[in-house]
Amino acid sequence: MESCAQCLKNEFKPENAGLNHEDPSVFVKSQWPFDQRLYVLYRVVVAMGFIAWIIADVIDETEKFYKDRFWIWFIFATNWSFVLLTLTTIVEAICCTYYCVAARGLLGKYRYNKQNIDAHYFQSMPIPLKVLWLLYNLAANTAIVITISYWSYIFFMEHSKFLMTNMSKMKHMLNTVYVILDLMIASRPIRIFHMLFPVMLGSIYAIFNATYFLNDGTILDGRHYAYNVLNWNVPAEAIVTCILCIAQTIFSQIVLYHLAAARVWLHSRFYEPHEQLPEHDSEMQSIMSADSTTYLATDSQLDGSSSTAGAVTASNNIH
Repeated sequence: MESCAQCLKNEFKPENAGLNHEDPSVFVKSQWPFDQRLYVLYRVVVAMGFIAWIIADVIDETEKFYKDRFWIWFIFATNWSFVLLTLTTIVEAICCTYYCVAARGLLGKYRYNKQNIDAHYFQSMPIPLKVLWLLYNLAANTAIVITISYWSYIFFMEHSKFLMTNMSKMKHMLNTVYVILDLMIASRPIRIFHMLFPVMLGSIYAIFNATYFLNDGTILDGRHYAYNVLNWNVPAEAIVTCILCIAQTIFSQIVLYHLAAARVWLHSRFYEPHEQLPEHDSEMQSIMSADSTTYLATDSQLDGSSSTAGAVTASNNIH
C-alpha cells in the first residue's frame, strides 16, 4: 500500500478532475470476489427497489400534502437528491448488465475474477461510464449532505408536517445508509476533485430556489420558502445556509474518498494474497506442475541409471 503522502500526491493530479480512468472495469464489478452474475443481479434489484420507492414517495406526499400538485415534490433539495440516486442505480444496473454480457462476464464459464472485464475489453473510458461516474458523485455526495442537513438542524428547526413523517425520516436516513454500504461493495473509485460537481449542482439548486420563491412562488399553505433555513426573505440566513452546504459537500467527498480507500485497503489485506486464478490459468498451472514433477522423476531415474552404470563399469575395471 502507498503511503498517505503518496496517495494524496497522486490524488491531486490535474487529470483527476476529469472523468477518465485507466481501468473502466472497476465501474461494473464488485471490489470483492463475488460471482459477477450475483453482482449484476444486485444492481438490478437495487434499481427496481429505488424505482418502487420513489414512485411510492411521490404518490404518498402528493395525496397527503400537495393536493394533487405533484410538481411541488420537485421543489425540495431532498427530492433532487432522491431522483439522482434513483437515476444512478438505473444507469448502473444497465451498464453492469450490458458490459458484463458484452465482455463475456456472464456468458463465459468463469466465476468472478480480475480478468472477467478488463483492459482487453475496454480500449478507453466509455461515455456511459463517464455519465455513470458523474451521476454517482452527484447522488452519493448530495445524499450525505441531505442527511447531515436534515438531522443536524432541519429536523429541529422545521415544523412542517410533511418533513416530520416516517417516510420523510426514512428518506433522509436510508439514502446515506445505502450510499455507504454500496460504496463498500462496489469497486468504483472516488476522486476528491469531483466535489466540484455537487458544488455546482448545489449552486444550481440555490439559484432555482431563490428564483422560484422571489418570484412569488409558493408551496404548502402559501409558504414562500421550502425550508425555514433557506428563506430568501431573510437573505443573510439563506446565504449562511448555502455556505454551510458547500462545507458539507467538501466534507462528504472527503468521507467518501476515505471510505473507498478503506475498502481497497481491506481487499488488499484479506484477498489479494489469496486471489484465485482464472480456471484456465489454474489448469495451466496444474499442467506445468505435473510436467515439472514428471521431469524431476525422469531426471532422478536418469541419475540413478547413470550411477548404476558407473558402478558396474568401475567394478569391471577392478576385476
